[in-house]
Amino acid sequence: MKERKSRSLRLGIMVTVGLALFAWGIYYLGSQRKLFTSSVTVKSYFNNVSGLVEGNKVRYSGITVGSVSEISIVSDSTILVEMTIDKNTRKFIRKDSKVEINSDGLMGSKIVNILPGTANAGSVSDDEFLTTNNPIELEDVLEEVKKVIIDGQKVTTNLIEITNKINNGNGDLALLLNDNTITSRISEIGDEVAATTKNINSITGKIDEGEGDLGRLINDTIITSDIEQMVQNFIHASLTADSVTNELLDFSRELNTGNGTITKLVYDDEMAKHIDTTIVKAGKGIDDVVKAANTVESSWIFNLFSKRKK
Repeated sequence: MKERKSRSLRLGIMVTVGLALFAWGIYYLGSQRKLFTSSVTVKSYFNNVSGLVEGNKVRYSGITVGSVSEISIVSDSTILVEMTIDKNTRKFIRKDSKVEINSDGLMGSKIVNILPGTANAGSVSDDEFLTTNNPIELEDVLEEVKKVIIDGQKVTTNLIEITNKINNGNGDLALLLNDNTITSRISEIGDEVAATTKNINSITGKIDEGEGDLGRLINDTIITSDIEQMVQNFIHASLTADSVTNELLDFSRELNTGNGTITKLVYDDEMAKHIDTTIVKAGKGIDDVVKAANTVESSWIFNLFSKRKK
């Protein structure tokens, strides 16, 4: 009798504990999925839900505010996702908020993330539709990483080929790295450049000290004064030449346009003819005088008087 009561007591305790655990589990799951709180429903259209299932969490700025209540296919390229949101957080979700699907961690389950909107847009209402952002798929990221790795391998291969050619080839870079004569020649060129620099410094030092014609020309102010005087003289001579040139131009202009004797001699053909005629007549007169003198000299009367005089 006692054993039967003991078994009944243990059974009752086990049933009570089981019911308590069951009630706690229902309450916990309900609280996680916001089943026992007032809520609103928001909806979004996606092209690809990327493994999202009903019951996944909905987060706003990293805080869980609801869960995915229903996923339905609208067309071959459109999927409707309905989300149950805690009514207490509805006022923080704006009508222009964006919705995107992310992973809960690197390899975790999918979640719906609601991005904050602007305050002027107002809070969402029940059955509000929110616009979506295309999710970044892990497969796409891995594909891009794969391309980067392949490109890195190609670059590494090319670098290995280049280093092998440098170590074993005969190109300019290989000779520069492996041939010691080039280094010696570069050293010689450096010595020559240093010697040239030394000579240039010596020359500039002499010029600064006023040695030589170039030094005197640069440092001697007397030479500069003489050069300035020469320039002034040259300018004066140029001005004088310009004055003489102007006078010659004036003279030639007057000669061309005036009525003087020289102008007539140059341009008057009639006067030139008269002058030529006068010169010819004067020549003939002189010839006649010479002939008359010769006649007189040879006449007997002139001889007679000449003998008496003697």
